[in-house]
Amino acid sequence: MLYYFLPAILALGITTSYEDIRYGKIRNKWIIFALVYAIIIYSALIINSYFIGKVNTNYLIELVANIGFAVIAGFSMWYFGLWTAGDGKLFIAYSALIPLSVYKYGYQEWIPSITLLINAFILGLIFMLGLIIYKLRLKELKKAILSFLKNFFQPKQLLNSVVYLFAVYWIIEMLLSLIGIKQSYILKILLTLLLFSAMQKKLGKSSFYLTLALVLLRLAIDKSIYSWAFLKNFIILIIIWRLIMGFFTGGISELGRELFSKERNVKDLKPGMLLGELIEKKEKITKEELKALKKQENIEIIKNKKSYYIKKPKTGFELNKFINEEAEGLTKEQIEKIRGIGIIKIKVAQTIPFAPLMFLGIILTLIAKGNLLILVKTLF
Repeated sequence: MLYYFLPAILALGITTSYEDIRYGKIRNKWIIFALVYAIIIYSALIINSYFIGKVNTNYLIELVANIGFAVIAGFSMWYFGLWTAGDGKLFIAYSALIPLSVYKYGYQEWIPSITLLINAFILGLIFMLGLIIYKLRLKELKKAILSFLKNFFQPKQLLNSVVYLFAVYWIIEMLLSLIGIKQSYILKILLTLLLFSAMQKKLGKSSFYLTLALVLLRLAIDKSIYSWAFLKNFIILIIIWRLIMGFFTGGISELGRELFSKERNVKDLKPGMLLGELIEKKEKITKEELKALKKQENIEIIKNKKSYYIKKPKTGFELNKFINEEAEGLTKEQIEKIRGIGIIKIKVAQTIPFAPLMFLGIILTLIAKGNLLILVKTLF
């Protein structure tokens, strides 16, 4: 069945990769083309199967469920600032074009296109680490390692991770079981990561108290936690989670910001640029808070009229709430808002086109017939 869709997959991948590199955009017309192509081919196959009396209704139901998952995942990752709207729509288009039979290894019932996400982000991670190593100096490496270790063992962050994972990872596990999705460690980690991003974005620090309530609930009703097996698995989960957090918010993230962002005058900001720093507005700051903020590195405090504006490094889970920033970059209105508060200079991040990495992930998915991690495991 793949050969019916392969021409459209290649055309979509080559075109969007070129335009994302050249112009930094993924145009809607290519997404529409891919979706219309998929509808036409599937319609023809269904009609043909109907006349020969071999319509596979289970396949059709799972196909629709998979595309539904792609829509939810694509929108969610855009909403939480993990990729642009164009990247999300491109993922939906690929999910519609790739037949379910391709996902032979690591197949996830109902949501097989999760494999595309995993493969694409593995390549993205490798690419980013490669760029970091290429630009790295020994002094910067030492600083990054020390910052990573400091972040990894920071007591408050460690406690937050324990509380959050104990509560939310448990909820994710139960939800996946209820809807009949096979247990997947990577899927659970990914969903936990997305939910973490959502809670940080919507609830901020108060999310800790919500998770604490869930912890108390689990302690009361989940007897499986009172075992050595659970303790061992939970410790492994915490280590994996702290490593992921180290990449997004710790030393590796800081190193990435230093290497892939440049300070610019605010007057030179242009639409589409992505900020490398966060602006937080506070109406009041106590003397103790002000003193603590001034002790932190890379933080600037600007007082404008009766408000305080704190300019600080951005982590992997944050967009600027003050200007309602989106993953597509700054708008003219947002730039004017930044200029209006008296900031002179701000860091701008270097953006990396994701469409080529996604296309490469698609090609490798077709070659590996599924999950790249499983292919690597079988080879070694």
